Amino acid sequence: MGKADDPDNKVIARLREKAERLENLESRLRVLEREREDLLDTKLQMSSELEEYDRSLKEWEWFFEHSVQMLCIAGLDGYFKRVNSAFANTLGYSKEELISRPFLDFVHPEDVARTTRELEGLGEGHDSVSFENRYRAKEGSWRWIAWYCPAISSVTTKLFAIARDITEDRRKEAEILYKASHDSLTDLHNRAAFEESLESAIALQRRNQAGEVVLYLVDIDGFKEVNDQYGHMAGDHLLQVISERFRKIQRAGEMVARVGGDEFAFLVEGTADDSESYPFEPLAERIIAQVSEPVELNRGTVTVGCSIGISAFPGTADDFCSLMSQADKAMYAVKKSGKNGFRKFDPSLT
Repeated sequence: MGKADDPDNKVIARLREKAERLENLESRLRVLEREREDLLDTKLQMSSELEEYDRSLKEWEWFFEHSVQMLCIAGLDGYFKRVNSAFANTLGYSKEELISRPFLDFVHPEDVARTTRELEGLGEGHDSVSFENRYRAKEGSWRWIAWYCPAISSVTTKLFAIARDITEDRRKEAEILYKASHDSLTDLHNRAAFEESLESAIALQRRNQAGEVVLYLVDIDGFKEVNDQYGHMAGDHLLQVISERFRKIQRAGEMVARVGGDEFAFLVEGTADDSESYPFEPLAERIIAQVSEPVELNRGTVTVGCSIGISAFPGTADDFCSLMSQADKAMYAVKKSGKNGFRKFDPSLT
């Protein structure tokens, strides 16, 4: 009998086979255990990431809805996809009203073309920074809105914008500009605004070579006597009454301003074509008629007059300074000759 047929050898062979199989199974089990642990780690990691994403999404939703800033999500199709409460409350609409119509329906007609171009720029990759337009509020007023919005990119298909209501800022700016260009007592344009307009009118005439620029300087005769007899408050009231009368007789193409204590100025531009001179008498007569009307004061009624000096560009004057100087000389010539009248500058006054 050979060794292979030895029963003991057969037992050893089977044991060796089983041992090898066991070791293989144990090795495979260790691999599977490691894979199971890796899967559990991956599952835990995925669960943690999902929880983080969910938390971030909830934080975003809370921020979007509760932010005091106006937030919206819009598409290049011209519709809001979402707006937050601050956005809706600022304009007075419900969220449903805002997303149900093209947003251009809410934009001021004068701003539609600019807004359309800005939207096209966002679609072409150009960020929108401090773009301003007007939106109609539900109660009918127009609100100035400033926009900040990143452009569409390879990873975004919608527009995520922050908006700010700047209506009050605009109002304050307009108020500051108005005060800078208007006289606080009479609410007429002040000297600075008048001189700026006069210089612009002269520059325009030089470019177009058409018409005239005519300047009227108006000095109130008898104003000092009213101040002396009735007091400065009465004098202020007189100036306010006369200013209101000037405002009423002011016509298209004319500007009136208070340029000194009791001195006013009228500017007339684009007066006539090249075939005829501007008839300066009618406006001068209207001014005198308005100033000569009696004015009621607390302590009585007063009547004053005015002296008016007139100059024209490019008539006798050839620039801003000569225009002002000639009108001033003509005005003082009226005062010397008896007051309450008008005179156009001529070379005899030099």
